[in-house]
Amino acid sequence: MKRIYVKFYGFSDTERHALDSVFRLSESRDIVYSAWTAQTAEAMHVPDILIIDGDSWEAVLELANPSHDAVKLLWVGEDPPAQAWRVFPAPVKWSAVLEAMEGEFAPPPRPSSTTSPAPLDLDLAHEQDLDVQLDITTDDTEPLPLEPGALPAARRRVLVVDPARDDRLYLRAKLAAAGLHEVDEAATGTEALVLLNTHAYLLVTLDLGLTDMDPWHLVKAADNTRPAIAHLFVTGAAPNWKQGLRARFSGAQVYLKKPLHPGQLKQLLQKI
Repeated sequence: MKRIYVKFYGFSDTERHALDSVFRLSESRDIVYSAWTAQTAEAMHVPDILIIDGDSWEAVLELANPSHDAVKLLWVGEDPPAQAWRVFPAPVKWSAVLEAMEGEFAPPPRPSSTTSPAPLDLDLAHEQDLDVQLDITTDDTEPLPLEPGALPAARRRVLVVDPARDDRLYLRAKLAAAGLHEVDEAATGTEALVLLNTHAYLLVTLDLGLTDMDPWHLVKAADNTRPAIAHLFVTGAAPNWKQGLRARFSGAQVYLKKPLHPGQLKQLLQKI
């Protein structure tokens, strides 16, 4: 087992939750990724890799720390410094970051007679508040949280994508109760793509029961929509925790198991 220590600065709470899930998933593998902490610093002089959020001025200040000069720098955002080892666009896709780190830190291949674990699924994704508890332990290496940007008040439109008419009606009722009255519906992935290319949405709920296309392709298409969708929820009947992780890495913030829990749904909508 090879342990790689990762020091990171900046990023939203959601992005930090997703990175923490990467750390957790790696614990049973040949390469284990762990967050750099003050306790780690007592045993090691420098981390193995430094991940910087280029949109965070506090994070960028860390580049002036001479102890980071020899550390591999992974930059997220625009205007990377010359010493950056890898550069990824924002918003960050941790699956792509993981793939780059795996390629750099992978141990030599084992003999063919040795059975090794299956490769970590890079398409596993985000999860927020269901089966997987993603907690973040802060330490004195982390900068102060950034002030979240306010969303434009006019963007209150919602898209509900679900092949089941009754489920669409149920969601419309819950959305209306939360003050979200401008709702578009799509029963197929094809209809959803047309609407995504026509309107800007504050929230999209997308069910994995679609049959006319791979629903995960639609999740990623929604995540890549510009202007960006502020809130993307994925719903489905499978209780598997991997669905939640895959939803996260595909761009969604939440995976909701059907039948939808009214109290949980109400809490989520109240945050919008």
